Amino acid sequence: MMTRNSSALDVAIVGAGPYGLSLAAHLREQGVEFRIFGEPMGLWKDNMPKNMLLKSCPQFSNIADPEDEFTIKSYCAEQSVPYHNELIPLPLERFVQYGDAFHVRYVPMLERKRLVSVELATTRWRAHFDDGETVEARRLVLAIGLRPFRHLPEQALHLSAEVASHSSDYGPLASLDGKEVVIVGSGASATDLAALIHERGARVTLVMRQNEIRFAGRPRQRSLLERMLTPRAGIGSGWTIAACSAFPELIHALPAAQRLRLANTPALGPAGGAFMHDRVLGKVPVVFGRSLERAEERNGKVELYLNGPSGRQVVAADHVIFATGYKTDIARFDVLPASLVGRMATVECAPQLSSHYETSLPGLHVIGPAAANSFGPVCRFVYGTRYPARHLARYLPRILARRSVIAPKLQPLSETVLQQ
Repeated sequence: MMTRNSSALDVAIVGAGPYGLSLAAHLREQGVEFRIFGEPMGLWKDNMPKNMLLKSCPQFSNIADPEDEFTIKSYCAEQSVPYHNELIPLPLERFVQYGDAFHVRYVPMLERKRLVSVELATTRWRAHFDDGETVEARRLVLAIGLRPFRHLPEQALHLSAEVASHSSDYGPLASLDGKEVVIVGSGASATDLAALIHERGARVTLVMRQNEIRFAGRPRQRSLLERMLTPRAGIGSGWTIAACSAFPELIHALPAAQRLRLANTPALGPAGGAFMHDRVLGKVPVVFGRSLERAEERNGKVELYLNGPSGRQVVAADHVIFATGYKTDIARFDVLPASLVGRMATVECAPQLSSHYETSLPGLHVIGPAAANSFGPVCRFVYGTRYPARHLARYLPRILARRSVIAPKLQPLSETVLQQ
């Protein structure tokens, strides 16, 4: 393949999910020179099952634009489809259509190409793409989402793709028709898949460590006292969650140990969506209070050896789906060479970011879920798109005007601090 070199530009954005699209819309509004690369809403289109419902309320699922005018509510009004801030769940297909409409309206210059490698050349970043083009940029923003960071239990890493998968592998569910399926997990991915597979007529069982399934509460009118005691915010309910929703820059200013506790707060732990309760309970068998001890593949089936307070149990199935979430580890983003990853300051394997979402490698910024250990849990939600987009739309024009790259002052965190 012939390599094509482009002249240096100010900003390159890699990733065209909600975070990348929102940032591009804001930079375009500010007149910043940029290019954006990726498949629009790719993870949402390719790695989530059809007929899924978003767990977040529609009013908190907007991709931020510069004027806050193109909301899901306004999109639904344009399309003449039903909408309610809370009482009508948002189907995945509608959210993807909204994201595509956002792309067409605000980011028509999006280039559908895949990043294959990155290098730092003195004061510029070189991004190499699958069509042979090399793009140089003074600032490189990675809005890479969750796709590189799916987490599988160590006990399952040896299983073949014929008998084991991660919840992010779906997509279409037809390959599971007629099979006996076990899903390991207790969050929204687990409960959504369990309901959808059951409704297709397959036999499915949930296995979880917890002793009960948690579901988000169904939306309802709340009293003034309830609203005062547990305010509803962009990513959940309660005063702590409200602070995390509204003030990620303040979360960034906290000591590292406190930031990490908030990034992984139990208040936002595994839970099914409110509207999945009746589609799972009483319909899908659940094995409670069991952890995975080991897994074995035998005669085209998989056997899970489970352990719990009442002893051991073996569960056999044709296929097991691990709905075990994601764990950010920048070393797993394989377009970054090990030489660069080794120089990057990290917080529990996630990049340690300055207040400008900049890594310790000058000119490299990270936004989206991979920023959660620095800015808190709002980074894991579409609601969080407004913060990096607006901050970087103010910051980047100032720093680019200097025509130099200045490394942020970051101090590596000691093991003592992380263990506090």
